[in-house]
Amino acid sequence: MVLSIHLNTIFATLKNSRAMKNKMQLDKEPISSLFFKYYFPALTSMLSVTVHQIVDGLILGEYVGKHGVAAIGIFGPIITIFIAFTLMLVIGGGISISRNLGSNNYNEAQRVFQHITSLAIVIGISIAIIFPGLTTYIVSNLVGAEDAQLLKSATDYTFWGFLWIPLFLIRMIWGMTISHDGAPKVSRNATLFGVTVNIILDVVLVIVIPLGTEGASIATGIAVLLSMIYLGIYLLRGKGHLSLRQFKFTFKLKEWKQLYKFGIPSFVSEISFSVGMLIINKSLVSYGPLAVSAFGIINYLSFIFLRLFTAAMVSAIPIMSFNIGAKLPERVIQTLKFSLGFCLILGTLVSVVGFALPEELLSLFSSNEPTEFMKIGTEGFGWYFLLFTTAGANYILGAFLQSTGKTTLAIILYLLKGLVLVLGFIVILDSNTLGVWLSRPLAEIGSFILIIVFTLILSKKYFHADSIIKS
Repeated sequence: MVLSIHLNTIFATLKNSRAMKNKMQLDKEPISSLFFKYYFPALTSMLSVTVHQIVDGLILGEYVGKHGVAAIGIFGPIITIFIAFTLMLVIGGGISISRNLGSNNYNEAQRVFQHITSLAIVIGISIAIIFPGLTTYIVSNLVGAEDAQLLKSATDYTFWGFLWIPLFLIRMIWGMTISHDGAPKVSRNATLFGVTVNIILDVVLVIVIPLGTEGASIATGIAVLLSMIYLGIYLLRGKGHLSLRQFKFTFKLKEWKQLYKFGIPSFVSEISFSVGMLIINKSLVSYGPLAVSAFGIINYLSFIFLRLFTAAMVSAIPIMSFNIGAKLPERVIQTLKFSLGFCLILGTLVSVVGFALPEELLSLFSSNEPTEFMKIGTEGFGWYFLLFTTAGANYILGAFLQSTGKTTLAIILYLLKGLVLVLGFIVILDSNTLGVWLSRPLAEIGSFILIIVFTLILSKKYFHADSIIKS
């Protein structure tokens, strides 16, 4: 026992000294420098995943057919549900860890890490035990039984997907943990490694060994496993404040209410956004399949551009949260101002691109479509891309509200932009396709204006130093 205590002390001392030498100083370095040290690794990770999705689609489309691509699309909403629930742990845990690191509560940060990892393991194992046996029932309800080939492709992909979802959840938790512990490049490298492995295995298991969608799903599972192991090795080496050494399963956490308080807005955001998109899609059905198809492709392109802004949010959260813990509210406000400015400028540029190059962007994924399709798509493209003028700013504003514990207002923001205003504008403007196109951009812009005006009127409650520190 005595030897164990001495070893733990030595490990902690070495770990903390290495962290001081190797980690970013979130309480001292210029905000702009810190922001981009997080931003580029996060963006690289997100874009590498996008590249993989495109390559995956091309391989399956060529060697399996449209059913192969559709199978991944069908699995998308399923995994989104699990991600929405896990985001409470990812975002809430990340904010809690950063705040504890900022206030030098390293032991408490480690306990939070152990708690969210333990929950992810239990949730993941439960999924792997319960859902594979329900695969046929779930998929048949999503696609019907008329198309036997599509049913088989989707069932094969989803069955293996349920088995690797546990690995995916743990990989999400560990990647977030390492980024918040000041090593975002490690998380980026794990993603790049996983994407590279996935593409290679796609070639082997879909082209060389023609296993179809089953092979593609197995390839993804192996890639996720290796990416998780990559992160696990880093955590075992003890280079940061958080480590897998002496890891203990724990489901008790004195600040569990605060953790879920930080994380619940992200869950609400995912759910409201998904419902809002379904409402837009349903509204376009009455205008014909070409309108629905055009929206599908434009929305797919918007997801790629949105990664520019989700990377900004991922970059701002650890800086804000750390400095809240360090009781440096002026640096929290500096981070808010810088990241808001960055997103507003970048958002304006992306919106201009949407108006200037609609046909060129549409042609990337729909070069063989009829003229009427291109006409519908180009007419709505620029208007839909107006959402980028404030989409990134809303991400940052939401991150600030979550990090400072203003849970109710964060939830209101996400509900407004994701669902409530979308539905409102569709009811008002649903007399032509342009009105439907504009529903989401106007929801983003309207939400930003409403929340900014509200918080500025009550600035002492939201932006004052005392309010930030006491959060």
